[in-house]
Amino acid sequence: MPPHPAIATQFHGGAARGSGRQSGFTLIEIVVAFSILAVGLGIAMQIATGAMRQSRSASDYTEAALYAQSLLDNVGVGERLEESEDSGEFDERFSWSLRSEPYEIQTDSPLEPGIAPVELYRLELVVRWQRGRGEQEARFVTLRALTPDL
Repeated sequence: MPPHPAIATQFHGGAARGSGRQSGFTLIEIVVAFSILAVGLGIAMQIATGAMRQSRSASDYTEAALYAQSLLDNVGVGERLEESEDSGEFDERFSWSLRSEPYEIQTDSPLEPGIAPVELYRLELVVRWQRGRGEQEARFVTLRALTPDL
């Protein structure tokens, strides 16, 4: 007794008996599919690597900004600001240099009698660190007013 036609179709890869053609993928279709997959994975890896590099760079700049904020918060505390240059290290990776100089406000308006002008100092802090083969830096500039009691 011959097998049921549905069963025969199932065992012949979906092709009807006697059609002479098997269904499925050809070798060239499989090679093309794997090539597209390989290119896609390569692009995805490059994107992931770039994102990791950007994340590391952002982390370095954030750490430099936190060190800078800490140092600048303490400049002029307990001592009078004056023109100077100083440098040092935060840790084994990050170093800094600080420059302090008087800053003059350019104004055309006359000052009211009895009001003394504010004495300002310009603070410029440069934080440097090693990144790969090169050196990176972040520059922070702010103005600081002298308090009258110092």
